[in-house]
Amino acid sequence: MKRSLLKNLLFLLLLGINCIAVGAQDTQQLPETSYGPAIDPAKGYLVAEIDERLYWVTDGLYNAMFLVYDEGVIAVDAPPTIGENYLKAIAEVTEKPVTHLVYSHSHTDHIGAAGLFPKGIEIVAHEDTKAILERRKDPRIPIPTKVFEKNHEIVLGDQLLHLTYHGKNHMEGNIFIHAPKQKVLMLVDVIFPGWAPFKNLGIAEDVPGVYGGP
Repeated sequence: MKRSLLKNLLFLLLLGINCIAVGAQDTQQLPETSYGPAIDPAKGYLVAEIDERLYWVTDGLYNAMFLVYDEGVIAVDAPPTIGENYLKAIAEVTEKPVTHLVYSHSHTDHIGAAGLFPKGIEIVAHEDTKAILERRKDPRIPIPTKVFEKNHEIVLGDQLLHLTYHGKNHMEGNIFIHAPKQKVLMLVDVIFPGWAPFKNLGIAEDVPGVYGGP
């Protein structure tokens, strides 16, 4: 009995070592696109122009984007891991004020720093997102001031953001954010470039909805 137990323990130990070795080997073989950009540790974030005054901000873990128009800035999401660095990133490229904020959905890890933006800005979200936030009563996250059911366009100067809702996917209220001029689509917690989704397809509330989006 003891010999059998020792054999099993030895097998499990060797299996663990092999898994570590395979995992290390697989990590070395990851394509460059899976790693994302290098982040200056002293700075803590990266801001870069995608196209036509549309910028993205990342801390290497979470992402947000903002669109500059002739009189201001439309910010999309406000991840708390980026926090005040989001405001620094915007200030790097423009002196114009943030006038609009779009919530992709209601999860705090994507909009928990919304309270850092100026009071009185227009906050746009799907109607389900507003309902969730009203129930949650999180003091860090202002309630949306403008909601929509299916479609909404933000047209400011020569810039356009087209917001659409195609039903529950990652969660109810998670919207498609399209900048047609720049040919950019932002769909949060659904697409993971270079990686497989984390647990339960990114903790999706509706797996058919994740696969069934247009």
